[in-house]
Amino acid sequence: MTMFDAVNRLFIRLQRHFQGIPAGPAHFYEKVATKYLEQSYKSVAEETRQVIGGNSKILEIGCGTGRLLIEILKRTGVNAVVGLDISKAMIGISRKNLVKSDMYGLASLIIADAHKIPLRNECIDLIVSTGTLHHIRKPRVLFEECARILKEKGEAWIYELSHDVPKSELAKSVEKFKRWGFLLRTSAILHGIPRKAYEAGYIKNALKEARLNYRVEYDGVVTKLVIIKVKI
Repeated sequence: MTMFDAVNRLFIRLQRHFQGIPAGPAHFYEKVATKYLEQSYKSVAEETRQVIGGNSKILEIGCGTGRLLIEILKRTGVNAVVGLDISKAMIGISRKNLVKSDMYGLASLIIADAHKIPLRNECIDLIVSTGTLHHIRKPRVLFEECARILKEKGEAWIYELSHDVPKSELAKSVEKFKRWGFLLRTSAILHGIPRKAYEAGYIKNALKEARLNYRVEYDGVVTKLVIIKVKI
């Protein structure tokens, strides 16, 4: 195990323990981190636009400051978007940002634990989540909840940063996100999940236990887990 792996493991354990972000760090995240992540939100929203129709229902798990919700609303024209976060402070920031963007009436916000999503079975077409999985104490439960609330053929797109990428792929991310490679890799160490966890670690085990249809896509430092709802 490298030093980077050890630091990453420590931060994953800490963030899985505390889960929600309290008020102080939430406001810091809003002022600093969201500016850094702005390009990634636009990228995810654009992916969403390409597959979603106007009548689709979208849920964001770990909606944080609401910036991704706003980008999705701008691009897709959907009329049913839900943001869920366990942090009361984050939901408050999301509400404020939606109001500023004149989009408050277009989204519903829920304070809830992603381990027990308060939505009925088979009611969502697409789930998106960015940078939340490493906060989840029981990934298997989250994956099963995603499958429960997704409509048939619906998908959950769960994005995380991964630090254990080749230099050539890191260079592609530098170009895509216009950020220094050192900062991207450091962010992935402190706030992400390594690829190896999807290939042979705790994420792989959780997916196997949940018995779901899924695939994992790698795009530089971004790892995208896609869970697909298929009725048996």
